[in-house]
Order: sequence, then C-alpha cells, then structure tokens
Amino acid sequence: MLAGMALVLAVAVQGPADSGAALFAAWCKSCHGADGRGTPAATTRLEVPPADLHECKGSTAETEDRWVNIVAQGGAAFGLSLDMPAFGEAGTPAQIRAVVRYARSLCGELGWPPGELNFPRAFLVEKAYPEDELVITDQARGQEYIYEHRLGKRFQLEASARTALDGQPRAVDGVTGALKYNLWHSLERRELVSLGLEATPPLGRQDAWELEPFLAFGANPGRALVVQGEVVATWEEGGGFGGMSYRMGAGHELGRFVPMLEAGWSVPTAGERALSFYPQVWIRLSRLGHVAGSLGAELPATGPEPRHPRLIAFVLWDFGDAPLFRGW
Repeated sequence: MLAGMALVLAVAVQGPADSGAALFAAWCKSCHGADGRGTPAATTRLEVPPADLHECKGSTAETEDRWVNIVAQGGAAFGLSLDMPAFGEAGTPAQIRAVVRYARSLCGELGWPPGELNFPRAFLVEKAYPEDELVITDQARGQEYIYEHRLGKRFQLEASARTALDGQPRAVDGVTGALKYNLWHSLERRELVSLGLEATPPLGRQDAWELEPFLAFGANPGRALVVQGEVVATWEEGGGFGGMSYRMGAGHELGRFVPMLEAGWSVPTAGERALSFYPQVWIRLSRLGHVAGSLGAELPATGPEPRHPRLIAFVLWDFGDAPLFRGW
C-alpha cells in the first residue's frame, strides 16, 4: 500500500504523463541517469558512455530536429551507438519533441548560440557561428588547412596555413590566426552577428603584417533561404588601410545538398576594384552531418587582368559532433 502511494506521488511530482520530464524518466533514465548527467544505472551496460546533457556545448550545438530524428529513429540510423534505441513507435511525434526539449533544457545556461544558426559553410563568407571544425580547401594550385576551436559560449579561435604548389621556391604561402566573438543571436528571428579579427604575420611568402577586422552575419528568413554575409577591412604594415571587401551569399537546402551562390566585391584604396561570383554546392557526406564537403568555382566578372576561372573544393569535419569515423 505504501509503495503504491509512493509511486503515485512520484508520478504526480514529475508532472503529466506526456510531459518531457515524465517521458525522460520513463525512456532515458536507465542510460542517461535520472539527472541527465550521463551516469547509467548499475544494471545498464553501454558500449559508448552517454553524454552529459548538462554540458551546454554539446546540447546546444545541434538542431532540435536532429535530436528528434535520433530519438525517433535510434542511433543506428545515423551511424551512432546501437545503445540508443528508436522511440518512433513507442511515442507520438509530440511526445518525442517534448522529451528532446526537456533533455536540451538541462543545460540551464543562457547565451549559447543554438545549432539552428549553424548554417552551411560557404567559400568566402566567414561563418558567424562559433565552431569546432577542421577544414581542408583546394583552390587551383593553392591549399588551405584550417583549425577552428570554440571557446566557451561565443568565442572561436582559428589557425590556418596556406600552401601553393606552383613550382615556386617557397611552398608555404602564409599562416593566419583569428579570434571571433558572437555579438548577438536570435533563434526566433533565426539570425546571428559576429565580430572577428584575423592576423597574418610575415611568414612564407607573406612579407609584412596584415590585419583584417571583419563583421559576419547569417540569417534564415522564413526558413526558405540561408543568407550569409561579411564585411572585411584590410590594414597592411607599411601601407596602412588597404581597402574593404564585401561578401554575400545565399543558398537553399535540398535534402543532403545546399546549392549556394556567393559574390565577392573588393574595393582597394589603390588599384582596380574586382567582382567575382562563386557558384557552389555544399554536400552533407555523413549521415550524422558532421562531415561535409563543397564543390564549385570562382568566376571573375570585373577586375584587373589576367583573371581566370578556378575550381574550388573543401572537405570539413565538425569534430565537436562526433569522431571522424562515427556517424556514417
């Protein structure tokens, strides 16, 4: 009798049967722990330790829809652990979304940009979203290797190295360090704005310091188009202010593909202005989406000659999401 009363009281405290808290206790507690900190029950044996849902970096970096799909279809559907079962037949879509929202609310700390604002990477425009990524880019005979590391809620540290395999004596074209900060974001408006600074020392073929402060933004108006833009100023050692660059791109998601078109307008303080267009297709390579690539070209429109079209491609690994060989 007392045990039955205790059970009734426990359910009453958790709330309605369809509440996220009650569903989490029924579906998730044995593996993720009653408090969501990733401590499974003593009788539960797991191949991969469950994530700590109170860790905000992990719980905010992905979209709600991705969490819903993983809960509904199970980990195996996205190349993740078989320990994560599919609840698509056990609950309704509303119940699954409720338990996902409860699990994500365990972060309990405001100010983290949501994963819905992590738009596909473009060729020119610096992403406004702070990210954990490794990127390898190839442009004709030039290559760039980029490491991006998120620091806390809104900062990102970046380091890149460029090479040029064009037969010249020095293959290292230069290195650059950058710091980016997310100034503002709104999930309701689906917009974000970030401010950053790139610094290039005189290494490799670079013979003087160069600084480039920039302002980057992204928006997803009406969820129809992804629009990203960047304004960059250039300061050169010995030459002072070198000019401005304006970059804008738009794309539309079609399943695993996102066709995009960018335009880059360079306005130097001395010399001829240049305009180029960049048609490209971003592709989600892994089922989880943490490995992606893009293929396109630079098409010069106006500017100093000679300027020729160039093929451009990159592959990226979002190492904050999952190890490289998981999620396939």
